[in-house]
Amino acid sequence: MPGDAAVIEPPFGTHALPPALERLRRFGAGLPRGALTKRLTSVIRRVCVTGRREPFDLEPFPGQRARLYPSDNLSEKRVFSAPQFWDWAEREAMARAMQAAPRPFCFVDAGANAGLYTLAVLSLGPAKVLAIEPDAENLRRLGVNLEASGAESVSVVPVALSDRSGTARLSGAGNRGERSLGEHGAEVETVPLLTVLQRAGWERIDALKLDIEGWEEPVLQAFLRDAPVGLRPRLVILEAQRGTKTPALELLVQYGYQIAEHTRMNAILTAPSEAAAGTDLDRVDGKT
Repeated sequence: MPGDAAVIEPPFGTHALPPALERLRRFGAGLPRGALTKRLTSVIRRVCVTGRREPFDLEPFPGQRARLYPSDNLSEKRVFSAPQFWDWAEREAMARAMQAAPRPFCFVDAGANAGLYTLAVLSLGPAKVLAIEPDAENLRRLGVNLEASGAESVSVVPVALSDRSGTARLSGAGNRGERSLGEHGAEVETVPLLTVLQRAGWERIDALKLDIEGWEEPVLQAFLRDAPVGLRPRLVILEAQRGTKTPALELLVQYGYQIAEHTRMNAILTAPSEAAAGTDLDRVDGKT
């Protein structure tokens, strides 16, 4: 999608806020995190969008541009005026992982939605990204955002992750970030994560963000079973609300991953040491 200038129609910037409102939005986005800032940025968002038709063209992260539709996508709504709050612990973990990893940083954005995680990673430094997203409208928004940002190091994979190749139905919800496989909706191709990586020729994953609405466990089960140990991600950001132990989270722990932090919506896990990869992981795989 990057490189296809026809993706953006009308040209980026057409839907920019009036200068005074953009200055107000940037003011709120630049404030330090805190309860007062959270309330203030919420007010700023309402002031900016009231009486105006979306989308809105803006820069949510340094050097990255996006055309946002805050009315039907919770992630886009949160990033609009308060990017400093949006998954900030996860992004800080990603920044630390990038500092320790070889360049370019290899990031898999599984359930890419409109690409905000991808843009956030690109704002941190040189990165190579696989953005996996099955929904047609999310793919369109993703393509616009990547083209607007000149994100040439991103490969878009328009499939749904599953534990097997085939087809399935993708059903919708009010929030565009909650599209999931079910009995109704548009037909989409399903592909295992390992197959996606093999097609792309990837040999390493520095970080994996996995947000695929309930299909995390079967996808991880197949991947951890079949992939070489060296291809397992060094950092995993997994949708799992704080206080819950989802099957996917428990599976990663069984494979030696450690929970570094559990935010309100996600678990941040780090891979076991190389020594553990040669012992504990082999035992889980049934190799000893």
